[in-house]
Amino acid sequence: MPRLPRPRPPRLPRLPRPRLPTPPRLPEGVLEVARAPVEAGREAWERWLDLSIYTRRRLGLVAGVLAVIGLVWFAAIPALPCGAPGGDACGPTDHAIDLVPDDALAYAHLDLDRESAPYQAAEDLATQLPTLAQQTIARLTSVLPGPHGGPLDFERDVAPWSGGEAALAILPAGRRSAQEVELLEAADERGAAEFADSLTTGHSRTVSQDGVKVQVGPRGVATALVGGFLAIGTRGGIRQVIDAGNGADGTRSLADDPSAGSLRNTLSQDRLADLYIADDGIKGLVAQPGAPFASLAAVVDPGASSGAAAGLLASDDGLELEIRSTLDPARSAKHPGLFSTLPSFSPALADSIPSDSLAYVGIGEPGRTIESLVRATSASEPGVVAALGKLVEGIKGLADVDLARDLLPSLGSEAALAVGPASGHGSKAPVLTFLASDVDVARTAKALAALQTPLAKALDPSGNPAFEKRRIGDITAYGLHVSPTIDFTYALVGSTLVVATDPSGIRAVTAKGPRLEGADPFNAATAGLPGEVSALGYLNLGELISLIEQAGLAGSPAYQAFAPELGRLEALGVSIQGSSQQLATDLRLIVGGEAGGSGGSPAD
Repeated sequence: MPRLPRPRPPRLPRLPRPRLPTPPRLPEGVLEVARAPVEAGREAWERWLDLSIYTRRRLGLVAGVLAVIGLVWFAAIPALPCGAPGGDACGPTDHAIDLVPDDALAYAHLDLDRESAPYQAAEDLATQLPTLAQQTIARLTSVLPGPHGGPLDFERDVAPWSGGEAALAILPAGRRSAQEVELLEAADERGAAEFADSLTTGHSRTVSQDGVKVQVGPRGVATALVGGFLAIGTRGGIRQVIDAGNGADGTRSLADDPSAGSLRNTLSQDRLADLYIADDGIKGLVAQPGAPFASLAAVVDPGASSGAAAGLLASDDGLELEIRSTLDPARSAKHPGLFSTLPSFSPALADSIPSDSLAYVGIGEPGRTIESLVRATSASEPGVVAALGKLVEGIKGLADVDLARDLLPSLGSEAALAVGPASGHGSKAPVLTFLASDVDVARTAKALAALQTPLAKALDPSGNPAFEKRRIGDITAYGLHVSPTIDFTYALVGSTLVVATDPSGIRAVTAKGPRLEGADPFNAATAGLPGEVSALGYLNLGELISLIEQAGLAGSPAYQAFAPELGRLEALGVSIQGSSQQLATDLRLIVGGEAGGSGGSPAD
């Protein structure tokens, strides 16, 4: 096809230059102010010329040096290598990822460098929780085979020759679901080779791949020293690791994968360990019931996630876990997850909840949140939604009120659910309290008044109960005695709706006293978490463990094995940020209580 000439743009007609009006003459005072910089500049120039040529050269050299320093500071410093003065903070050293193919389903990395700050913090924490630490190490090392078919003792069998890194790669295996390859940095290759020999004793055979010696044992366990690491896994997995390390046949490593890199970079740099799960890995490792990482499903949203990463951090105060999941907006719209559709809010109700609360959960826009949770739960827990639907339909059938139309939209911008200690009236049951702020007072009062009769029949269908009007201090409340442990009560306190399983819950909210926002355990567990969240949670572990002991569960042998260390756990905080593009979860466990007892009450 002949190439057509490119058309020339039309030439615009030349417009006549407009005659501008003569500007008005400024006052003489304004002109004097305007002349001042000009006169100062002329005087400075004349003084500069009065200096000798040598003085001017020296001053010019100093100015040039200062200009170069400024250029380096503002332009070069951000590009300095991590760890250099003024440069960015260094992330964990990770050379193992260079040996992992980019189609890996999942990849986990552990910092074992005894000189690194994350390892030392974890080591200090392990001295406070030795039994829990030993159990954790046993779980982590259970994936490794032991010498001569026996159990593995990491400190005896691996630590003498290992370096500062350990990693696990889960790779595709054709028709098989997956295959694992463990990577242990070999600071002493001779010691690593001796350990490898102990894993493949018997009728083992040695093959060579791209100049790398691979030992294959009779049970299918293969080992090879690749790129400074001892690789342990299946023959096919070892082959993939060697190809990724050499770049054979165009094989790329996971280190070159931009999706994995950008997602892992969202984690804190000072992490002790991290986990990356690719899109294909989420389908088999998270989404399926009973899968290895199925417990992460709620905060990963496997129906919409295109990749997830998690990082574990150790500090003087305890442990932190970060989980980040990248969502496909189109898939998220079709399959909304439990938290991705929740509205964001800035938590403020912790300032209305008593400081001795055992637990707290905060959400934004409760009406919208409840509807989102019902929609998200309908697919995963249809039985729960069906039961809730029957209850709602039963209430609607007994009253001329529509919950979704009359009550939920009036519940304001924020809600909180708190668990407080027992009321002290002979009841041992904790008090459950619900708060909603900035409610439509008139609309809420009308809806709740219409719901009193159906609620009473739903809560106590055997009798003929009725709500009664009560006074709690200066507040008018309405209550229904359901059982010895439940005295259902609600009240409007200003523009805040308070509903509790006991009048003491409302009394605690309205009375003056220390608030949860000022309690030391709550502040330790939530300090530094995002200010804008989709959900915020808190557990006072010290008080909860004390309640467990009082309930008689401390006599259990399983509990007794961990009791001294459980007594050191103080608090747990968790925040979730959800959107159509990402889920971000942060969890913090505070350790520091005295061993062998309860964690104590929050500070006033």
